[in-house]
Amino acid sequence: MSRGGLVVLTSLLLVALVAGCMEGGNFVYSKGKIVGPHKELSYSFKGPVDLEVKVSGNGPFTLLIVSSDGSKEIFKKENVTEVKETVKLPEGSWKVIIRNEGGDSLSLDISLKGK
Repeated sequence: MSRGGLVVLTSLLLVALVAGCMEGGNFVYSKGKIVGPHKELSYSFKGPVDLEVKVSGNGPFTLLIVSSDGSKEIFKKENVTEVKETVKLPEGSWKVIIRNEGGDSLSLDISLKGK
């Protein structure tokens, strides 16, 4: 295979991989994510899926999993520095919200993975 053909093939494989990851939107990985005082992060997921939640930080945070419109809450941990849980998300759209309710910035390591 020529060099040009190899570049095109590699590009197509990368595009397919990225598109597959974005379509499901069922994983997030971030190390050292900074969240300012009284700010929050929000990540969307589609169910049904078993969501593996691993979040740790250098200070307390609140982690919620709610329906996309906020009307249903299926998981909540308040004032924690680490969460390691697997949560069953039912059919529908869901948001994982990580909230810094303190007065100092937080550094978070986040892994959210749908299985």
